[in-house]
Amino acid sequence: YTRWTYQYILSKLLPPEVHPPPTAFEQVGHLAHLNLKPHHEPFRKLIGDVLLDRYGKIECVVNKIGEVSGPYRTYEMELLAGKYETKVDLNENGLKLSLDVAKVYWCSRLSGERRVILDDYIQEGQTIADPFCGVGAMCILAAKEKNCKVLANDWNAEAVEFCDINAAQNGVSHLIKTCAGDAYDFLMDLGLEQQGEKVQLPHHVIMNYPLEAPRFLSALRWWPVYKSEESDLEGPVIPAFHVYTFSRADNENDEDARDVATVAIDLVAHHLLPEGGATEPSKHRQKELNRLGCDIKAREIRDVAPGKVVMCVTFHATPKLLQHMQ
Repeated sequence: YTRWTYQYILSKLLPPEVHPPPTAFEQVGHLAHLNLKPHHEPFRKLIGDVLLDRYGKIECVVNKIGEVSGPYRTYEMELLAGKYETKVDLNENGLKLSLDVAKVYWCSRLSGERRVILDDYIQEGQTIADPFCGVGAMCILAAKEKNCKVLANDWNAEAVEFCDINAAQNGVSHLIKTCAGDAYDFLMDLGLEQQGEKVQLPHHVIMNYPLEAPRFLSALRWWPVYKSEESDLEGPVIPAFHVYTFSRADNENDEDARDVATVAIDLVAHHLLPEGGATEPSKHRQKELNRLGCDIKAREIRDVAPGKVVMCVTFHATPKLLQHMQ
């Protein structure tokens, strides 16, 4: 028995009519999270017991009920086996993180994407702004590995509390400033003078909220338009935005059909430079933004449903773009 896999044991215990048995689960610290199909649910307690029995580090097994929803992107869950304890500790990219999966959003599958952003885009000592910081995994990684100053915000006050805890236990509290509020206000305030201090725009703005992130981009119309001679540096900081959004390709039979990357770029363009009075949003706006120096690009992150993917759209908020927004 100790040599058999979890899947093999379930194949012997579950009736043939519900085969194949569930194989996928997400482990977050000591908690295992299943997303069972309807035909597996009558046997959910058995499935939970086997999972708890076969993996020594798992102490709690839950099943997701419904979809991720609400302002804090959480979901309801049912205990299948073990002790119901949703506050977990885990290690990711060398960081020690604490969170409560019942109260804050967490996705282990984003670990690799956080590493891509850090390694491919962020440089030593830069300033990062994250309006949807969650428990701070991206913020703390940038502060810890590249000595970045981080401005972090989340609508969920409990997520911000965990961000503060995680910053402290990783020794980077002095580099991370947190607040709990609306992302639009947070973005707008980045471009406004605070207590007479000159505006210092961040080098990167990371907006990882695929459901609605693009619609917050209109806050940039409040940002200042600096000319090079107005900056104390070699040139003004031109922030790079990394905006995550869902995307579906157009029907291939449609005239002038777009792929997922073009659809994602057009969505971002629509919220940056909305076309007042247009009956339908324009398509293929990449060249329009690139004429403003934005260098806008999109890359695919992962599939979330048939035909539906998460894209990351990266562009630069140039003075020309900001001037057009105003």
